[in-house]
Amino acid sequence: MKKKIMIIAAAAVVVIAFLFLILREKPFEDRLQQTLGSLNSYLLEGVMEVADGEDTKSYDVTVKYLKQDDQDYFRVAMKDSGMNQEQEIIRNAEGVFVVTPTLNQIFKFQGNWPANSLNPYLLQAMIEIAAKEDAQIEKAGDSYKVSASVSYPNNRNFTQQEMVFSSDMKIEDVQIFDDDHVLQMKMTFSKADYEPGLTTEDFQVPQQLEKETAADQVTNDDLPLMPMETFGAVLSNSSVVENEGKVQHVLEYTGEKNFTIVEEVVESEETTQTIIMSGSLVDGLDMVGRYDGNHMTTVINSVRFTIYSDDLSEAEMSAVLQSMQVVVMK
Repeated sequence: MKKKIMIIAAAAVVVIAFLFLILREKPFEDRLQQTLGSLNSYLLEGVMEVADGEDTKSYDVTVKYLKQDDQDYFRVAMKDSGMNQEQEIIRNAEGVFVVTPTLNQIFKFQGNWPANSLNPYLLQAMIEIAAKEDAQIEKAGDSYKVSASVSYPNNRNFTQQEMVFSSDMKIEDVQIFDDDHVLQMKMTFSKADYEPGLTTEDFQVPQQLEKETAADQVTNDDLPLMPMETFGAVLSNSSVVENEGKVQHVLEYTGEKNFTIVEEVVESEETTQTIIMSGSLVDGLDMVGRYDGNHMTTVINSVRFTIYSDDLSEAEMSAVLQSMQVVVMK
């Protein structure tokens, strides 16, 4: 009898241990990877704030993602409400498109964006960061904070990232800091829907755009605009030329790394144009441009900037263009 009791007790212990293993909650990092990694679609909405010297730029951001038939679809809309400017990047089965209503133009790129860039507002990037070896997870109330080192090629001040998720793996906010732990970017999400019911129709490129006008549009009287980041080079020559009826300002910088900036005011087209672009798409968070070997081009507040250099890297060119400030030379 005693032997039977011991056998029953032993069996009970085994059953309890087995149930404990089955019912025990998986670690947060495993649940996060499993939840986000298995998503076939999502919809995110929020406000992104980016440090710009002593100022802060604010953008309303909407992100849509769909995976269907082994094809990834993305649509990222970013609106600077203060300047009444909106831009979208769309990836579908036909390619990658940058939609710019203020120019009434659509630019088509080849490539696999966003696979070639790190974007803090995409869940795919968050999964990658959370899986880093140095990632640290801290429980804060009903939420979890994930911290890790990061490297954004076109935003070199972004070195540390913190992400806060709810207990059901919904992203709540993302913060990115520099080496001195000074906040460089913050995005607060107001919506995180992991079953939004998206279809490929949600990723169609518009055929006709509604023309938009920037609230504080730059004119020729405001040019030239100067870069704050020059990598030690100094302005050695400034000139004004006319090219095909358009006034262009040419800024030449000399130093260890020489470069030249050409800038001109651009006007919106009367009818929507789709332009096939060579080179690769540059996604610098608050700047979208084109890189083609020894030069990079972007349009910021109705001014087209092109930087030429055989000395600067792609990331350095992007840093110069993102640092452009309104400084009128007298």
